[in-house]
Amino acid sequence: MAPRTLGKFSVDDKVEVLSDEKGFSGAWALATVTGITRGRLLVEFSRFVDEAGVAMQEKVPPHRLRHVPLFPASFNVHLGLRVEGYLHDCWWPGEVVEQHARK
Repeated sequence: MAPRTLGKFSVDDKVEVLSDEKGFSGAWALATVTGITRGRLLVEFSRFVDEAGVAMQEKVPPHRLRHVPLFPASFNVHLGLRVEGYLHDCWWPGEVVEQHARK
């Protein structure tokens, strides 16, 4: 029987995968762990499909995965705060460089 857990990840976990593809390096994409083999996790991407419309899959090492983070009910924004923004179906790293007063 195939293993169902590798480190802190298990089959059916919702995860984000750190991309190393050109043009997407540093971005995190939503996926589900569908299997585990030879020290890698098989993931199925939630928003990326191939030419036939089938969800894309990839075998990735655990260091390129994180569990889907919980969103805080509130947080304090300040200059220099490291944040992520959602664009083109991925989470991209950024930093607050300008702040305006609330209206």
